[in-house]
Amino acid sequence: MKLNFREKIILGCFLAIAILLGAFLGLVKPKTKQLKENQERLEQLQSEKEEIENKINQIGPLKTKINEIFSDTNKLAEIFIPNDEVDTPVELDEMLQKYADENDVRIASLEVGTPSVTELKYYYYSADDYAAQYRETVDLGGQLQAEYNEDNKEALSLKDREVESLLETKYGVKVVGTKENIFKYLEAIKDYDQAMNIRSVQISDYTFGEAALEQARQAGAQIAEAIAPPAEEAPADEAAAEETEAEAETEAPAETEEETAAAEEASAPTAVVVDGKTITNESDCQIVISVYSVFTMPEPNVDYIPAAN
Repeated sequence: MKLNFREKIILGCFLAIAILLGAFLGLVKPKTKQLKENQERLEQLQSEKEEIENKINQIGPLKTKINEIFSDTNKLAEIFIPNDEVDTPVELDEMLQKYADENDVRIASLEVGTPSVTELKYYYYSADDYAAQYRETVDLGGQLQAEYNEDNKEALSLKDREVESLLETKYGVKVVGTKENIFKYLEAIKDYDQAMNIRSVQISDYTFGEAALEQARQAGAQIAEAIAPPAEEAPADEAAAEETEAEAETEAPAETEEETAAAEEASAPTAVVVDGKTITNESDCQIVISVYSVFTMPEPNVDYIPAAN
């Protein structure tokens, strides 16, 4: 069959279109799909690159922040007793003995407990909300509850705050002394500049001999002369004595002779003999002291780079 010129032109066009369509389907379309996938992958990698760069840019400030936290944390921990001092409490024993010597009390015994983990609770007044149910019934607008929350905001805030834990070691110290000297000893412990707290104080004779002496007087007992405390040894030579006296006058606060004499009389141990029995103005005092310590943060190695998995 012969094709005329027009039919040949039409057939050539169809063949050209078929060739172009086949080329598109066989070559161009897969490349187009691959190009689109590569474009999406490029955008993903670009996003990951920006994220990694942001993290890299945060490394410097993060190192600074970590070092600041380390410094601030250890500075706050300075108030607590170091763990090695708790494990071998020689320094604390020496400190308690030093305070005893300075305030003229005698340590009769000292016991140290085993450290234990305890919670450091907050001190606040917790009121008994006896009208909670009634207030909820009548408080349609919430005004009464808002007023209650405002009046008790400190307790409510501390109640919901997280409580931290730390190590607590209890010391049992039994001392003997006059009322004034024991109180001065307790004051010295209270003013100690590290985390130490007086938990309890039990005084055997809270009248320090006054009740026993009054009872003896009412019973008509024979009361002998007061027994003076032993005198302190004088300095070896007169020059040393004058120097000691001058230093005492310089350091002592300005007090009248009557006040000084009264204070010395009250703090000085004295004793009287009643029917052969000695009554003193001293008493035993059992003191329980809690000593607190924490683990300090080890210095971080901010330059350490962990191995990739």
